[in-house]
Amino acid sequence: MPLICLPPRTLALSISLLLTAPSFAQSTLDTPIRNTHPDAGSKSAHVLEQVKVSATESSRFAAKTANVGPYQGMDMLQIPATINVVNSNVIEAQGVTDLYGALKNVAGVNMQQTNGLAYSNITIRGMNLDQRSSYYFNGVLPFDNNIAIPMEDKESIEVLKGASALYYGFAVPAGIVNMTTKRAGRIPVTTVGMTTDSNGSVKGHIDVGRRFGRHGQFGARLNASSQRWHTPIKQVRGERRMLSLALDWEAASWLSFKVDYEHVDQKLPEQAGITPLAANDGHVSLPRLPNPSRLLTVADDPSRARADTYLLRSDFSLGGGWSGMLSIGQSTTRRERRLSILRRYDLDTGLGQIQLSRQSGQLYRNRNIRTEIYGIIDTGPVTHNLTIGYTRNQLFQPDFTTFYFVAPQNLYAPHMLTSSMLKSSGTPKLFYASTVWTGGLYAMDRMTLGEHWELTLGVRRATYHSSQFGTDNDDVQKTTPSGSLVYKINNSSSVYASYIEGLESAGTAPDTAENAGQVMPAAISKQREVGFRQRLNNGTLWSVAYFDISRASASAGADNVYAINGMDRFRGIEASAQGNLTPQLAWMASAMWLRARNVRGFTPGLVGKTPENTPDKTASLFAEYSFDAVPGLAINGGAYYLARRPINDLNQAWIGGYTLFSAGIRYGMLLKGHSLSLQLNGENLGNKRYWSAAGSNQLAVGVGRTAMFNIEYSL
Repeated sequence: MPLICLPPRTLALSISLLLTAPSFAQSTLDTPIRNTHPDAGSKSAHVLEQVKVSATESSRFAAKTANVGPYQGMDMLQIPATINVVNSNVIEAQGVTDLYGALKNVAGVNMQQTNGLAYSNITIRGMNLDQRSSYYFNGVLPFDNNIAIPMEDKESIEVLKGASALYYGFAVPAGIVNMTTKRAGRIPVTTVGMTTDSNGSVKGHIDVGRRFGRHGQFGARLNASSQRWHTPIKQVRGERRMLSLALDWEAASWLSFKVDYEHVDQKLPEQAGITPLAANDGHVSLPRLPNPSRLLTVADDPSRARADTYLLRSDFSLGGGWSGMLSIGQSTTRRERRLSILRRYDLDTGLGQIQLSRQSGQLYRNRNIRTEIYGIIDTGPVTHNLTIGYTRNQLFQPDFTTFYFVAPQNLYAPHMLTSSMLKSSGTPKLFYASTVWTGGLYAMDRMTLGEHWELTLGVRRATYHSSQFGTDNDDVQKTTPSGSLVYKINNSSSVYASYIEGLESAGTAPDTAENAGQVMPAAISKQREVGFRQRLNNGTLWSVAYFDISRASASAGADNVYAINGMDRFRGIEASAQGNLTPQLAWMASAMWLRARNVRGFTPGLVGKTPENTPDKTASLFAEYSFDAVPGLAINGGAYYLARRPINDLNQAWIGGYTLFSAGIRYGMLLKGHSLSLQLNGENLGNKRYWSAAGSNQLAVGVGRTAMFNIEYSL
């Protein structure tokens, strides 16, 4: 497997330059770019300023602002949507190593189809996110989520819940997951670390950040790691490497540039999914939970994946209260995947068959351009914050062929399989190249009406074109509206109501369908939401919201052909709190109650059923206590609950709910004038056996208990 793509000399030189660069640590604020606009409260004012308040004991788990969608830089109390932010303090306290590890703190998030080791396949509010269009890099660039997303270089993970069509265009109304990368601040950073776990994994990591130039107008932040990966599943071992580089240049008081690059590569066998048996009299009998530490498929033929993401962004002032931005980016994921399912097994003995699919030459590429201008216009008693933008995105997949192989296997007592034991089976299936073009011209007017009211109206002219051999081209043009109203009760609380329509790509037929790989046509979604927020004096941010989402549904019918065949409605209440209960006790809590039903369908018996893998309740609680008597010492614990879920849209069987527990302890001290941090975290403390996910005619088993130890030294 290739190492980090930069040559060793180049990587070493980059680190050396960062370590020897002059630093400008003159402020407790991380403010890489000056703000010269007189109105510091407007969106246009902080286009050239990205301010991050240093973490304090009063609000170390709470975010004051967001960095996603049209709400970038806005105070959370002003945002007419549900946004959950998992910041770097939470990520560090929990020792988070993957995307789901961060998002388990967010209401309504659970896994779909996989156990989450190779990558995190996420659902929000009962809706599967689209792997190609629901995940964003620094707020503007969509990337493909078919590889384990690194956490080492992330400043925060944000979830913009619900329909986000105004800004992001074609996206599942479940929400958008945005990842913000770490950047160089005024305080220099040089950290080296090592992580090991109870499975035998070892990872080394370096994080270096500096500002350059007479006035600190240049910035660079480099993160790199290399890992020998041992999972809780015996025989499942792999490798993972990551490199990211974030560059900043304040070219002038009115012009700035940001360049981001992230590279990830990994090699890892993927645990087999378990295919439910055929229904008997409308009911599916599920097998006993197999041992989560036993591998069902081959270990000597791992999946390989590599992802490269590039992003260039420029922010500029146009004068007269107007500013703008231009971003250009590309994200490419390449995979040589080995997908396995265990099928045709006996419920009592476990004797069955493993089917392995070899998919070589998979490639997912997003190319994106976005430009915006924003400014302020005063018209007497009304102040207009205007945003006008255009975006264009290309999603491309080339031809590839899937070859099938089978071997006998036992679900309950699996034996070691090697590639030589596999026999070719079935006719190879060709995936035909697919290209999807999406674009949109959008405008938004955020109107301030006196001291308490804020009305936002928006409209988007969206275009969608998909082409794939053997499938009819899909061309859609539609104008979609959005509107919201915020009432600021006082300086610490607000209520809002919003309505938004959008187009979404209904996704791609899963690998288990007869038409696997076929791109679904565009579909319409609608969302209504009302919410309340309050920020307490101790920094805790409370939020509660009611949402109602209608969207087209796609599933496999009796002929196993995946198609849009109905309409689903998702209604629920979410609540969250994050911040500090006391100066020593920080916490993050969430809960969701959801009623999801199919309200219109062409498949007999579908209406009134709950969409597959959708829980009606989720809840999470995480807290950390810092000891005043022992400075630097903190302990934490968490609990994460997920209710039972149906295995398919016909609700022919349900997998049980579960509660998982975590705990951790960390201690930081000064050693010869430098910071030393020691940390121990444990996940699934009870070593509980549970079904982690269902969906796409597969079941996944959750992984067992893992303990992780991390040591970091700041030079």
